[in-house]
Amino acid sequence: MNVLKNLVGILDKVQKPSRYIGNEYNAIYKKKANVRLCLVFPDLYDIGMSHFGLHILYDIVNSSDFASCERSYLPWIDMQGLMKENSTPLYSYESYRPLREFDVVGFTLQYEMSYTNVLRALRLSNIPLHNADRSDSDPIIIAGGPCTVNLNPMKRFIDAFLVGDGEEAILEMLDAVRSGTREEKLRKLSTIRGVYVPGFSNKVSRRIVTKMGKAPLAQLVPYTNVVHDRAVVEILRGCTHGCRFCQAGMVYRPVRERSAKEIYDIVSNVVQRTGYEEISLLSLSSADHSQINEIVSLLKNLDDTSVSIPSTRVDAFSVKLANAVSSVRKSGITLAPEAGSQRLRNVINKGINEREIFDALEHARKFGWKRVKLYFMLGLPTETDEDVIEIGEMLKRVKKMGFESVSATLGVFVPKPHTPFQFAEQIKPEEAWRRYKLISWAKRFAKIHFTDPRKALIEGVLSRGSEDTCKVIEMAEERDLVFADWGEMFRPDEWFEVFEECGIKVEEVMSAKTLEYEFPWDFINVGIYKEYLWAEYERALNGILTSDCRESCTKCGVCMNFGVRNVLKGKGKIVPMPN
Repeated sequence: MNVLKNLVGILDKVQKPSRYIGNEYNAIYKKKANVRLCLVFPDLYDIGMSHFGLHILYDIVNSSDFASCERSYLPWIDMQGLMKENSTPLYSYESYRPLREFDVVGFTLQYEMSYTNVLRALRLSNIPLHNADRSDSDPIIIAGGPCTVNLNPMKRFIDAFLVGDGEEAILEMLDAVRSGTREEKLRKLSTIRGVYVPGFSNKVSRRIVTKMGKAPLAQLVPYTNVVHDRAVVEILRGCTHGCRFCQAGMVYRPVRERSAKEIYDIVSNVVQRTGYEEISLLSLSSADHSQINEIVSLLKNLDDTSVSIPSTRVDAFSVKLANAVSSVRKSGITLAPEAGSQRLRNVINKGINEREIFDALEHARKFGWKRVKLYFMLGLPTETDEDVIEIGEMLKRVKKMGFESVSATLGVFVPKPHTPFQFAEQIKPEEAWRRYKLISWAKRFAKIHFTDPRKALIEGVLSRGSEDTCKVIEMAEERDLVFADWGEMFRPDEWFEVFEECGIKVEEVMSAKTLEYEFPWDFINVGIYKEYLWAEYERALNGILTSDCRESCTKCGVCMNFGVRNVLKGKGKIVPMPN
């Protein structure tokens, strides 16, 4: 099929046609390859082009001698309609080849609300939705990303899941599907460490890379504005703070770092190969890098290049660090206290006190930041009305510090798998609204955005679901409940109708659990002992802090299970565990 010819009569009828043309600067098209992979980000191009994981795998696969990698994204509703009218299937952005003609199609599962988007992408590609319905002529459908730590809700749609780091596993997976029948390919995939194949695997252990590999230097440069329109360098992977609500902080352990010299060399090369004038230092908490001062000193030597640190802890050092790398006008800074009271910050093991929060804010004000944005959660375990009211009191105090603008985003806590709070319940939307009203008076001091608690509840059910949740995903996609993260597309009442029709008992799924409870994701070993998570949950209920594991081992199980040790302060590298 000549997809390109069809596009000529479509693109002048859609919003932002530049989303769909492909072949951007630094794009790679390999005409010959033994195995052809198309990576699909199941959301708009504007979002997907900012996902760094795709850039990493794109570079790795296209650097191999046997495989090629192309890309695709989910078109917006107007483009989907025109593609259906013109019988134009979803295609890759390098060769305009229909996805159905690839050997492997890979999806990244970054957030639960994109699950229906995956099914829509398969439907637009004329690929059977159910893995059981696919034949030898269909591509192998693989998926990776953070949501694979509970892969059950997508179990009937994906042929093989990669749980964990993909840098080494991706080529092993592509090599496994070079030849053979569909069944033979799936059987070979099931033998790869970190890969779970429905029907062939009973359990899976998370795949990790013990050191950070080659960074993508010739990063793709879009033709249109995207969410994060800058080059990216990952300086650090993992986190050691142990915030009890944070799934990423748990499942990305242990910490791995790039050296300051390596980071400087990568940044220099990326700037030269992309023309970007802004570089983002990617990590869960960049201030934790053991050589962060040296990194900042080196990067100051780069002319006409600004550096941003998107992950800023709520302490004075992090604010000083943000100030040190910032060469642009300081308009706004974002910090995340998470809770209004010190008691509740101890419950979640945030590891900061009120004095540190206000010291950070005072430094931000003195350094010239005029606007401050704060993030909080409602519904954290043990939360009381007094804890909620303290959020308002904090906003009032921040406004009195002299900032031109103070804003706050309040989200509802979702108890995610493989965290200490997986045992906790999630509050109902009506209770979330009641608690929000307790601080409505604080709107005199700050602009407050309250994320719809119904979306949080839907996210919670999808993140904690069993295989029965597959029915929900399929029915929701049939009812056009796609792009559910986009405000204009979010239809909560219809989601809850689908839950009811599929027999999903929302209250039961989101209720508190005990150590003995068998979670749907217990067969997925992310390296952390379930008993450790329970012990952390009990410590939370008693307001007991747990130390940063760079200071001392907390015996979570990751280092022992994977034969590694976290980066220690001042060491700057990961070292093997002794025999």
